[in-house]
Amino acid sequence: MRVLLVSANREQIPDPIFPLGLAYVAAAVRNAGHRVEVADLCFGHHPLRDLREQVAVFQPDIIGLSLRNVDNAAYPLTVDYLSQHREVVDNLHRVSQAPVVLGGSGFSILPDAYMEALSGDWGIPGEGERVFVELLDALQNDLDPSAISGLIAASHRVSNHSNQPVVPRRRPLWAQDLRPARDLFDYTRYVRRGGMGNMQTKRGCVFKCSYCTYPLLEGNRFRAREAGDVVDELQELQHEYGPHPVFFVDSILNFPRGHIEAICEEILSRNLQVSWSCYATPVKLDRHQAGLMARAGCESIELGSDAIDDLQLKQLGKSFDAETVERANRYCMEAGMKVCQTLIFGAPGETESSVRATCRALRRMNPTAVVAMTGVRLYPGTPLTQSLIAQGHVKVKDIGLLPAFYIDPAVTDFLPGFLQQQARAAGNWVLPGLAPPLLPVSQKILRRLGVSGPLWRLLRKPWIHYFNRSKFRRPNTSWGVPNPKHKVFQHNVSISRKP
Repeated sequence: MRVLLVSANREQIPDPIFPLGLAYVAAAVRNAGHRVEVADLCFGHHPLRDLREQVAVFQPDIIGLSLRNVDNAAYPLTVDYLSQHREVVDNLHRVSQAPVVLGGSGFSILPDAYMEALSGDWGIPGEGERVFVELLDALQNDLDPSAISGLIAASHRVSNHSNQPVVPRRRPLWAQDLRPARDLFDYTRYVRRGGMGNMQTKRGCVFKCSYCTYPLLEGNRFRAREAGDVVDELQELQHEYGPHPVFFVDSILNFPRGHIEAICEEILSRNLQVSWSCYATPVKLDRHQAGLMARAGCESIELGSDAIDDLQLKQLGKSFDAETVERANRYCMEAGMKVCQTLIFGAPGETESSVRATCRALRRMNPTAVVAMTGVRLYPGTPLTQSLIAQGHVKVKDIGLLPAFYIDPAVTDFLPGFLQQQARAAGNWVLPGLAPPLLPVSQKILRRLGVSGPLWRLLRKPWIHYFNRSKFRRPNTSWGVPNPKHKVFQHNVSISRKP
């Protein structure tokens, strides 16, 4: 069969991200003997026109559409991608009768809602490598695909009155004998424009952060690749595309204990010279682990601390305390790594006291950068959303494709002005919901100058430091004028601010 796989993501801030999940699906489809082309909408001046032309020439029998994100999860500067996704589907239908199969992490968070909104023919929540190939085989052999587990049919959105979700299929050895088909994409352009490539060493997450969708998307158990296999792929990337930094996209790379250690030892045993960065948890991040990671090439690490206040950490479902955060931050910086602390302000239980405590801790820790989100994006199925629904603060119908955020009423008036004051004083903060983190033209210039790796590492540079502080010279004391379509919940009050 002729299979067209479309990557719908066009977001390039803070960087264009290589569609790794779709590259895995493309490899599985090609290995099964089908003819595959990809349409990547991230680049080009007229991506939709280019898409129509490609479809007209290729004449696919079936189209797979990957939706990476629902929105940018930032409040109040929320970017909702639903209209862009509709544009893509409309353009596909203009030039092709081929059925459209929806998938990707964004789709998997809200599969029924997306099936209805985009009129999908089929949908695959969760991992698509095996299920999509089984769908192709069924269609090719004139069999009924509705019996395939992990597959949503168009009729499901009409008949599923009980709201019973389709259970995603998850393979323990999900990457066995499978390498992402990077050759079908312009991988070098992602490296050039995004400053790095990407890889995945495991799927799933055992932690229970109250707001997080990773356990829903990938399962609540780790399914890790062997260290030798990971480093084989890392070595192949450096050989095939030249030396370039790599970002490991695992939800957290440094847990469970022993996984990253084995990868680092393998890198060191091969004397592989490569720089890389990752997401990490403060849990069990000691001097030995930090030092080993740094020696194996880890230059930058993003610690998902979320808060540095014991009570607020407990509210967020974190399995560590504030002292653990400060200790992990110190170990990483002592090892020579750049550290970005990622935080969430305004979650349930947040108070002025907890906000100030986190900010005092940040001043003591002095990380390379801070990325602070205001408000918590509510997704269906997360412990936080379920708790708010059970308490009557949020209704089930309010959690859908339109972005919904929660901000504790105790800090609603206090938060925006205070955080902007902190950002101006520190100079190395990014507030995605309150100020644009980086202009696209600035990003392009930096990448053309050869700057690689995460751009937050530059926030300590004097000239970047100066310009970043200037964004907060006159801090706003209010949230401005959020989009009235985006809901903000304060207990049982749904706020819809209008211009």
